[in-house]
Amino acid sequence: MDQTRPWTDLGLDGQPRLSAPCQGKSSETFEETQEKGKELMERSDFIANVSASLGRRVPPRSVEFDARYVAADDADRAAEAVRIEAVTGAEEVVNSAIDSLTSGGWNVHQATTVEDVGEIMSAICSDAEIRSAVRTGHLILDHARVDAVLAKDGVECIVTESQDASSDEERLRQIETAKQHMFEVDAGITGGDYIIAETGTLVIHPGTGIARLASLAPPIHIAVVHVSQILPTLDELFLLEHVDLRNGKRASAMNLISGPSRTGDIEATIVHGIHGPIETHIVLVG
Repeated sequence: MDQTRPWTDLGLDGQPRLSAPCQGKSSETFEETQEKGKELMERSDFIANVSASLGRRVPPRSVEFDARYVAADDADRAAEAVRIEAVTGAEEVVNSAIDSLTSGGWNVHQATTVEDVGEIMSAICSDAEIRSAVRTGHLILDHARVDAVLAKDGVECIVTESQDASSDEERLRQIETAKQHMFEVDAGITGGDYIIAETGTLVIHPGTGIARLASLAPPIHIAVVHVSQILPTLDELFLLEHVDLRNGKRASAMNLISGPSRTGDIEATIVHGIHGPIETHIVLVG
């Protein structure tokens, strides 16, 4: 291409416009790109810088980050070990999760048993003046009798895609009704699949009875999760995801939620609630 001649393209109005001549030398060669790549920061240095900037513990340089397993059996055994360790609910991991969740903007509540969730839920709804909600079909919400609690407090609640629908037509009707309400209600109430202690992140797998919008559309998100679902780092999460996907147990994407919605697009000023909930609560059970 002759880089000294002006060229035309289409403007926002769809009309041709004249562009300024290209200046300077042509694109760098592949060899030049490779040479620049050698100057990139090592992964451990990059993670150390990010951790330091966030005020978190800097991982030691000797930490191995490669969590891949060549043999499927090795991955299965490692995943089973992760699940067993999570069930024990190590106090150190739980405390780390609480610290990270709080730092990320979550309002953290602790319930000794699932029976205690109702009282906490009632207090949240009262303080935030929640009068309407949509909730997912997570079993922990059934066990906590969330519907009864909300009804007692006068909170209108719709369950997303009820799993006991009598027909496909009834199921689709419930889905559409729930979608309409998700942008109108005061709060979305969900369970969760995992919590990542290192980053303070809630993981939700959308699926039957678990609508993605329930955690994204309402201005307030309330999640109820058992402490046995806490994983130390993202490495454990991706190992479990890899194993579940390979074994046909995972067919959907996942939501990773690290606190209330926030953006810094405008003059690098952090604004909350632009692309999702402005207030997030998480109830840890156990």
